[in-house]
Amino acid sequence: MGAKSKLQAARLRADWTQAELIDALVAAADRLGVASPSPSSWKTLISMYENGRRPVSPDHRPLFREVYRATDEELGLPISEKVPELQAAPPSTLLRSKLPVPVNPEMLKYLTSVLDQHAQAEPLVGPLFLVAPVEAQVPLIEQMCLEAYGPLRERVLRLGARYTEFLGWLYQDVGNSDEAMKWTSQAMDYAQELNDSSLMAYIFQRRSNIATEAGYAGHGAGLASAALRYAPDLSPRVRAVVLRQLANSKASLGEHAEAMRAIDQALEAAVQGDDDDPMAGYCSVAYVEMEGANCDLRLERPENAVGTFTESLQHWPAVQERDRGLCLARLATADATMGNVESAHAAAQQALRIAEQTGSARIRDQLFRLQPRLAPWRKLVEISELNQALDSLKGAAV
Repeated sequence: MGAKSKLQAARLRADWTQAELIDALVAAADRLGVASPSPSSWKTLISMYENGRRPVSPDHRPLFREVYRATDEELGLPISEKVPELQAAPPSTLLRSKLPVPVNPEMLKYLTSVLDQHAQAEPLVGPLFLVAPVEAQVPLIEQMCLEAYGPLRERVLRLGARYTEFLGWLYQDVGNSDEAMKWTSQAMDYAQELNDSSLMAYIFQRRSNIATEAGYAGHGAGLASAALRYAPDLSPRVRAVVLRQLANSKASLGEHAEAMRAIDQALEAAVQGDDDDPMAGYCSVAYVEMEGANCDLRLERPENAVGTFTESLQHWPAVQERDRGLCLARLATADATMGNVESAHAAAQQALRIAEQTGSARIRDQLFRLQPRLAPWRKLVEISELNQALDSLKGAAV
């Protein structure tokens, strides 16, 4: 059965006309924050796609997967473009290395200290200047994980999980979801050998976050749900961070009630938690409230989000400059959606400066999603200049 009949069958199973499919595709593009053709262009494209006169564009495949909740194979699409989670990482070159490395308490103490310093610097400087030094240290960590045995092996594996999860986070923040998923999946390998329920749940939610931000919200929701299978073994803060990620995935899917239910449960868990939680101490009530506001923004409820973003910025720690930039970009989007163009412009200008300084793709992408919201005011000098700056940033990111 070819792509033509499978795409048509998917639409018929949904009982949609082409016009209804177009509405669903446009809504999915807006929900995922990606560009969408005009409805008239979609009409032509759908006809060509369903009749096999033209292969489905790689840019449009995520939208068809999203609206039909189906895989490329089920839709008859080329299967070369796969979810990053499903792509097998190439074998490590370290398996070919015969050079011995020191595996001792002193080396573990040194590497742990270096990683702690990187982690402390990251919220201030962003990922741009940290990817290279962290990645340069990972081969040593990997080799230690290959060679360690006896009483030190558990400590080495935990260090390996921390390093590779952190590197995955850095790659996610520079916008490379494939590398982010690769390194985070390697962290899961170490967690599984340790048989640590909390660590496995935490890494599941990190993989969920990467998949959701890459446009695979269904996959993200599945990974977050997998993390919740360990719920009885989780500390309140780890449970909270998993639930807030489930909420983000559900909001990206447009499932309002489930997203809000997950946020409410995350708030309950965060209240019970401890700021000193070694894995998710950062997931405080204020953090979950911020994530709830982001869900409101994804669900087109900006009026519920503006107040939370504005209040949070008044108390933002100076050392978390990158996250402040993301909050400003989200506030700008919420303000623009409500028609508060002056406030949107002011917040966007600040966010743009931080995006340029830190190299954070998460800030950058949120600002790109802002641009269509500012379209009604594009002829204003301030908005025109902002759009030019964002277009330059977009060109540099390609």
